[in-house]
Parts: sequence; structure tokens; C-alpha cells
Amino acid sequence: MSSDILYKALEASQKGKNYAFATITEATLKGTPRKTGAKMIVFEDGSTFGTIGGGRNEKAAIAECLKAIQSQKPANVTYNYFGREGESVCGGQMKVFIEPFALDEHLIICGAGHIALPLSAMAKILGFKVTVIDDRKAFANKDRFPHVDRIIVGRHAGELARVKLGSNDYVVIVTQGNEYDFECLKAVIKSSAAYIGVISSRPKKAKFFGRLKETGIEEKYLKRVRIPMGLDIGAQTPEEIAVSVAAEMIAVKNGDHIGTDKFKK
Repeated sequence: MSSDILYKALEASQKGKNYAFATITEATLKGTPRKTGAKMIVFEDGSTFGTIGGGRNEKAAIAECLKAIQSQKPANVTYNYFGREGESVCGGQMKVFIEPFALDEHLIICGAGHIALPLSAMAKILGFKVTVIDDRKAFANKDRFPHVDRIIVGRHAGELARVKLGSNDYVVIVTQGNEYDFECLKAVIKSSAAYIGVISSRPKKAKFFGRLKETGIEEKYLKRVRIPMGLDIGAQTPEEIAVSVAAEMIAVKNGDHIGTDKFKK
């Protein structure tokens, strides 16, 4: 395998792009254009580097890679070259492993108060990249959050709006005031973030949703918001609330694995 393709993968990761590898795991000795071990990288925008042979089968593999990037599920596919209808005529067969790679999940916490501190620590243990945003330097600093990846000091909603949110991003809104919370929610509600959670009571939820509807926010966006956020575990302390929020984030992240037989009664 050429090291160039690894450099391309590293470059994509550093730029915040998802990608997938297509690797020939088995090929007949004659007939297939590339042999076992040949590798191609496909980026989320459809561009590629490397080749597994070109032609219609490579085009099909690119489509499989793009599908895997979206689903984050690997796949094994087989391509024939026997000249039958819809097949190339080189002769032979190759099997290809489609392996998606996604960026690490990124938690953006708006607010650097009592809940943010234990939640940020738990998120780091769980493998999240963590960013904390707050307008108070006395709270948003490395002495208080030595473990997080980034601290942004500034107006919550304004700084949050500058963050490009994607399907690997999780947003938790726990500022020091309801109006700050609302402005943060308004800034991200139409984003493609995987998780949007707001610290809230039922009256606060009703008020927020009413105001958002008045600004033209559709119901489909409101349904995505976890408000009040967290699983109901009877949490009382900031640490317990952080546990409930972290658990809900994990449930979103691992949604396809919920309901396994080991938990059935």
C-alpha cells in the first residue's frame, strides 16, 4: 500500500472530512484490473484518490463508500468481470471491503457552569472532542477546564453560530441565563448536529418552542431538540445531571445497537 493514500486520509481528518476506504480483499489471478490489496479512498464529496481498477465496478464501489460514510457501516461487496449483462468482460472476480472512517464525535457545551464541568470530563472519557463556550473568563479557562480540547470566550450564540456543525457534533446548552439558552438554541436548531440538548423545565420548553414557531421554525426542527435534555434517572446534582445527559448522547450515538437480546426480559 502506498503511503500517499495514508497521507490523504490524514489530511482529510485534519480538515474535518469523513471518508471511506475500498480495499480489494480477494481477486482472481487473471482478469481483474487490480489485485488483492489495491486500495482507494473516497471522500464525502465524492472525490477519490487511488483506484481499484476503474470502470463500472469502481463507480459502484464509490457509491458503496458514500453510502457507508452516511451509515457508518462497513460492507463487503463482490464484483464480477464475466461479461454477463451489466458486467465487465475482463474475466474474473474481486471482493472489496468498504470501510468508513468518521471524525471523532465533538461535544460543544454552551456554558461553563456547574453541569459543564462534570459533563466535559465524562465526554472526554467517552472519547469525545470537547469545546466549551462562555462569555465569562472566570469560568471559561484552562485552570477550570484543563482537560477540554478548546475553550472559546465570547458571546455564546455568536460563537456557536461560527462553528460548522455536522453529523458528528453534539450541542449541549447550559448557559447562565434563559435568554442565552434561547439564542443558542435558535443558532443551531436548523443545523445537522446529531444531538441538540437544552437544560430546561416544561414551562421553559413551551415558552422556547412558542417563540421559535413565531419566527417560522418548523415542527420537524423542534422534534430534534432534547428539552429537557438527559435521560430520566431522577438526577439532582450537577454530576448526576451530567450522567443523564452523557447517557442520552450515547443512546443517540449508538442508536442502532439499542434493543439487543441481552437486555430483553
